[in-house]
Amino acid sequence: MIALLAKVFLRKTDNIEAVRHKYGMICGSVGICLNLLLSVFKIVLGVLTGSLAIQADGFNNLGDAGSSLISLAGFFLSGKKPDSEHPFGHGRAEYLSAFIIAFFILLMGVELIKSSIESLLSHAPAPSFTLAAFIVLLCSIAVKLYMALYNTRYGKKFDSSAMLATAKDSLFDCITSGAVLLSMAMNYFWKINADPWFSLAVSLLILWGGFGTAKETVGLLLGKKAEPELIHSIAETVMAHDGVLGVHDLIVHDYGPGRMMITLHAEVDEKADMLSTHDMIDNIEWELNKKFNCLSTIHMDPIAVNNPETDAAKEQVKSAVQRIDERITIHDFRLVRGQTHTNLVFDVSAPFDIPLSNGELRERITQQIVALNDTFNPVITVDRL
Repeated sequence: MIALLAKVFLRKTDNIEAVRHKYGMICGSVGICLNLLLSVFKIVLGVLTGSLAIQADGFNNLGDAGSSLISLAGFFLSGKKPDSEHPFGHGRAEYLSAFIIAFFILLMGVELIKSSIESLLSHAPAPSFTLAAFIVLLCSIAVKLYMALYNTRYGKKFDSSAMLATAKDSLFDCITSGAVLLSMAMNYFWKINADPWFSLAVSLLILWGGFGTAKETVGLLLGKKAEPELIHSIAETVMAHDGVLGVHDLIVHDYGPGRMMITLHAEVDEKADMLSTHDMIDNIEWELNKKFNCLSTIHMDPIAVNNPETDAAKEQVKSAVQRIDERITIHDFRLVRGQTHTNLVFDVSAPFDIPLSNGELRERITQQIVALNDTFNPVITVDRL
């Protein structure tokens, strides 16, 4: 269905952003229609059979229709072009819509838990098994599985957190409907009223899924660290150029799908021709922009190359900092000799999980270096990875 609708609404002249936007709108619209149909059938069927679990499942689908509407709004807003107030675009609106979907999933889970507990305490009668209920629930599983598959497929293809959140919600709905079918079968064959217990189990499962989705989207909104594979690929691309001697302070800024910015420092030989080096840096930026669909900015860091005194001091400092933690690295190393002491000016990159404040880390490194040579005066800037 999605592929057929895409053929109708997509044009050959559409760029990747337009294609992504239209697929998001199509998937969201289809989700609204399917969820509304399922919710109407289930709520009516739940009332007729007296099944709390079927009614709960129907209201869950109604909530899913609202989630699809929010996802649709997120795609609409994220597709807006940058403006004076939002120069990096509106891509994070999609993350916000995914978070709102997660909130509704959590709210639905809480309400279902309340209803399940009330049913257990009141000893409500078991729901009756009917052919209509069996057919509707079976169709519901098939429809939700289809929604999960197409949202997963296009969510991964277009890196859409909202689509992936909807896909996860649809999978949980398959489990929900399956649990309702099982509870009705248990009552029909063995006269066991497991309806409220299954409703409670499904509610807890919904809460678990909602919490996972909320955690993921909050991380995206706050600005989580880029995947190690991406960092490695970016650094490898830059280091492939002969004039680059090192890469550090590499940061990936995420302003929404397709709106990534990369900033980094590239170490170059201080004796190299600056115009040629600048031209190389420009070429690297263009290469990164094309390869990673991003906007990149590279800062040149000229460093001393083949200077025996500087190289020896740098190796001493490397050994000193790695005695504190082998994951610590140094960069931007400069040696400034004076009459009474020698300044060692450098930056330290340290993981966040090292249990020392920046001040404490500076003090520990200084102690290690001064113990090697009391004429050294470290001037240290600490960066966290």
